[in-house]
Amino acid sequence: LSAVTWKHTVSYNANGGSGAPESQTKTYGSILTLSSQKPTREGYTFQGWSSSSTGSVNYSPGGRYEADNNITLYAVWKINTFTVSFDANGGSGAPGSQTKTYGTPLTLSGTIPTRTNYNFKGWATSKDASSASYSAGGTYNVNSSITLYAVWELAYWAPKVRNIALNRCNSDGSTNEYGEYSKV
Repeated sequence: LSAVTWKHTVSYNANGGSGAPESQTKTYGSILTLSSQKPTREGYTFQGWSSSSTGSVNYSPGGRYEADNNITLYAVWKINTFTVSFDANGGSGAPGSQTKTYGTPLTLSGTIPTRTNYNFKGWATSKDASSASYSAGGTYNVNSSITLYAVWELAYWAPKVRNIALNRCNSDGSTNEYGEYSKV
C-alpha cells in the first residue's frame, strides 16, 4: 500500500500579471474553495485559471477544487481591444468601425467621406473641431475606444475679377476726367 498524502498545495501564478493569491492547502478528500482574488495585468482582462501556462480556463476564482494533488494554477489573460468609430459629421461614406488592440498602433482607414461643397480635412475627437487630429490612413495609438468626427472645410474660391476698367464720368455716364462719378 502506498501512503496517502493528507495535504496538498494549490499555488497560483499570475502568468505575466501581478497580485496572484497566496497558496492554499487542501486536505485529502475535501473540497477546496479557490481564492476569489484576481490578479491584474495592464492592458489585459483576467479570464480565470488554467492548469497550464498556455491553456484555456479550467477554474474560476472562488470555484471548487476537488482533486487530491498539488497543482499550480496559471492566470489566463485576454488582451484588451478598443473600438474606433467614424462619424461623417454631416457628410456620408464614413468608414466602418475598426478594432484597436492594446499596445499596438492602429492604421486608420484610408476611406474618405464626402460632403457636397465641402473638402474633407481629416478626423477629430470632437464634432465641432475646426482642425483635424488624425488623417485618413494615419495612426491611432491611444488605448481607448473613441468616435472620430469628420472635419469639413467649405469648398470656397475667392472670386477673381479680370479686365476691369474704371473711368470718371458725369452723372449722365459720359466720360469726364474730372467727373464726380465712376463708371466700371
